[in-house]
Amino acid sequence: MKNVVKHLQEHPQRVLILGAGEGGTDVLEMLHDETLANVVGVVDSRSDSKGLMLARELQTPVFSDIDSAIEACKPCLVFNLTGNEEIDRAMAETPGVDGVIGGLQAKLIVRMVNRIKESRDQMRYEATHDALTCIYNRRHIQTLLGEAVAQASRYNLPFSIALLDLDHFKSINDTYGHPAGDAVLKGVVQSLQACIRDADIIGRWGGEEFILLLPHTDNAAAVLAAEHWLAHVCQTPIRLPDGQDIQVSFSAGVASYKGRGDKQAVSECIEALLHEVDVHLYDAKAQGRKRVCGSECR
Repeated sequence: MKNVVKHLQEHPQRVLILGAGEGGTDVLEMLHDETLANVVGVVDSRSDSKGLMLARELQTPVFSDIDSAIEACKPCLVFNLTGNEEIDRAMAETPGVDGVIGGLQAKLIVRMVNRIKESRDQMRYEATHDALTCIYNRRHIQTLLGEAVAQASRYNLPFSIALLDLDHFKSINDTYGHPAGDAVLKGVVQSLQACIRDADIIGRWGGEEFILLLPHTDNAAAVLAAEHWLAHVCQTPIRLPDGQDIQVSFSAGVASYKGRGDKQAVSECIEALLHEVDVHLYDAKAQGRKRVCGSECR
């Protein structure tokens, strides 16, 4: 077995995919990352098929007919996803074709590929999202924050962050119970998502704290935006599991960074931003909560 694997690593199996529909696309995606196989061509008579468009993006040769594909790609293993069993029989007798995977065998492989893909997508989602609120978790939002600061620095663009803390959240848990607290967290997220821009990114920072990334936004504009969110949240009752409606509010700090194109490390910029936003959040709480504070407010 080791010798076989070594041989395939040095000489990957050449694969020609027939059919560029959903099944062919899935197989192409799977084999593209596989070191033991090399997709040498994809065949489909429909030039706008999903698989052919992906093949062009991956710089994999595309063909509109089988004969020219075989001639250009042999020797190769044929993966027949057309559903036409006559092609299986014809390919099995074609010189230069090392073997044919088709029929039920091809369907089973596609099904397994789809299940692997779904599991991978689910794992990726769970690794980047908060289980309760379904927004980005702290780890992933930190990654996105680093990318945003790097972009702001590279292109000399304004960039702001807002840190929100729900007011008196502990008393909500103590009075109504933790299921009510969960409902409040989800309700606030829904309210925020209804009024933030498409470009804004929201994540759960921890507990009852949320962080928002605002690209292309200076401090004054970010403060105005956060005040708009606050008004919307305050005006939107949240339904608890027992049927009660309650009003909630938050305190927020806003900090901004304008890329200067200097050599300050991104990590240092992030640390300074997070420190500043914490200070402004503390100011908002000290001033009575239910308000937004930023450098424009001091």
